Amino acid sequence: MHNDLQNLLQEWRKNCKDLFRLSPQPMWVYDILSLRFLDVNEAAICHYGYSRAQFLSMTIREIRPAEDHLLQEKAMEAVRNNQPEHTNNIHRHQKSNGDIINVQVHSSFIDYNGTHAELVLITDITAILKSERELKISREELLKSEKRFKALVQEGSDLIMIVDEKGIYQFVSESSAVIIGFSPSQLLGKNVLEFIHTDDRERVLKTVLAIPECTHIDLSPFRFVNGAGEWIWLTTKATKMLDDPAISGVVLNSRDVTETVAKREELRLSNERYKLVLKASDEAVLDWDIENDYVDWGSGFQEIFGYDLSVYDNTIWSENIHPDDKEWVEKELEEAVNDPLKEALYSEYRFLKANREVTTIQYRAIFLRNDEGKAIRAVGSFRDITTNKNTLYQIQQQNEVLKEIAWSQSHRVRAPLARILALTTLLEDEAFLSEGQKELLSYLSYSAVELDTAIKSIIHSTETLDP
Repeated sequence: MHNDLQNLLQEWRKNCKDLFRLSPQPMWVYDILSLRFLDVNEAAICHYGYSRAQFLSMTIREIRPAEDHLLQEKAMEAVRNNQPEHTNNIHRHQKSNGDIINVQVHSSFIDYNGTHAELVLITDITAILKSERELKISREELLKSEKRFKALVQEGSDLIMIVDEKGIYQFVSESSAVIIGFSPSQLLGKNVLEFIHTDDRERVLKTVLAIPECTHIDLSPFRFVNGAGEWIWLTTKATKMLDDPAISGVVLNSRDVTETVAKREELRLSNERYKLVLKASDEAVLDWDIENDYVDWGSGFQEIFGYDLSVYDNTIWSENIHPDDKEWVEKELEEAVNDPLKEALYSEYRFLKANREVTTIQYRAIFLRNDEGKAIRAVGSFRDITTNKNTLYQIQQQNEVLKEIAWSQSHRVRAPLARILALTTLLEDEAFLSEGQKELLSYLSYSAVELDTAIKSIIHSTETLDP
């Protein structure tokens, strides 16, 4: 019986030793007092990179990073004093190549060939802790992304919606309440076309259907009825993402541009009125980008002077100044451009129409200058004053004729008038005249003086006529 027990004990010790050596997890035995390794298994040798001889010449202190030695001493002191049956802790170990790993240590006290020792089983949890840190970072980034999403989508100034291929709302951002006056719940499940103006539906639908997969396209403004029943204008960027399982629809990013459209329409009407005024006043306008030497010709240039503006020509003006005026006109403009104090230029000269008819134009330009006084832009107007000049010339000719007639006639009349005045003066002193005759003679003399004054006034008026 005693021999059987001895054999059984030996067999059990052999099995335990085999389990120790063949365990896939690193294991070792160390002396509680000296901390020297007493035995290590193959898994520990492979995992830590030390040979068996190296392990057996070391203490457990040597596999700990230097900065952890103080912590280890405190831990060992606690182990020696308390001598727990089992311990389960997490420590940092250092491999032979210097790599630091995080390990979970399971240990228990044993009697190893008469030495008070501790059996240690090591589980390397470095990868697990790294994954946990990465997972924590990922969760933090996800939380940040969710907050950004809420700030940008749910509480942003843009309206973000997702509709399926039939146009049914699948998602609507919270900003819809502010932008279009509908809460998300009032739109979900409804067709977007129900809210678009009938005159704009076909255009919007065709544009969206024609969008290639995962491509962005800007929809021109369309009318959309808001929660108050009013028509507002929305501009939308649409992205088809039907093949994306997270979206499975068309993403619509919209913004209320009602005020912009109204201002644009107001500007259009203003421009139309301005064009009508220019047309009525026979004026053509140009916008000259002096820095890039580019001229934007107004439509009046074609209407008034006959030049085709469908093909851009930067030299319409310079090449068609009348040859006799070209040199001084270009010099005048150059001096005005280069004069930092010059704000405006007024000039008159002859200009050739497209049919080579000679016209007289009145040119006015306003210069825009930078802080250094350099002209960077000019807005100018051309007005055909040929008719006015011709009319003025005719008036001048008529004035000359009138002056000649008035001068000639007044001098012809004044000669006999002067003789009448002289005779009346002589007769007034004659004694043979009765009192009645003298009174008649004084009337005649007075009338002659009035006539002479009237003639002098006519002569003065003709001399002061504008040339």
